[in-house]
Amino acid sequence: MSEIKYIEPQLESTLYSDVCQIIDGARSRIATYVNTEACLTNWYVGRRIKEDVLYNKRAEYGKQVVKNLSIKLTERYGKGWSEKSLRHCLRSAETFSEEDIVSATQRQLTWTHLKSLMYIKNPLERLFYAQMCSVEHWDTTPPTEIPAHGERHTIV
Repeated sequence: MSEIKYIEPQLESTLYSDVCQIIDGARSRIATYVNTEACLTNWYVGRRIKEDVLYNKRAEYGKQVVKNLSIKLTERYGKGWSEKSLRHCLRSAETFSEEDIVSATQRQLTWTHLKSLMYIKNPLERLFYAQMCSVEHWDTTPPTEIPAHGERHTIV
């Protein structure tokens, strides 16, 4: 029989701690990558829809395009491509430049942050709250409502 050898508790604790740091770091990098790709995908989808709708310059055509596209995407990819979701994608392309989206993901903003921020009409206020989300590490909901020119916005 093999003999169980004594391992010093300090060495075992250090090994455990080091391995946990490796795993946690990898998980964090994976989450960042997935978030970046999700935000970019949604923005590119919105930009493509925007190009098609603007090319045809008809509001009714745009509504029908989004509805039909939603049905086909949902059949192929499942949940997540509802008309409402596609309208968020479209709104993101109307509100943000590609550079804005890349910058936002580099600051660790999520699609949920961006969906909330894109409905703040004033670009300066939008930038301020984007920075606050990043600096203050707001998850998806800031600690208080956001006042804007007599209105009250809530990032949710």
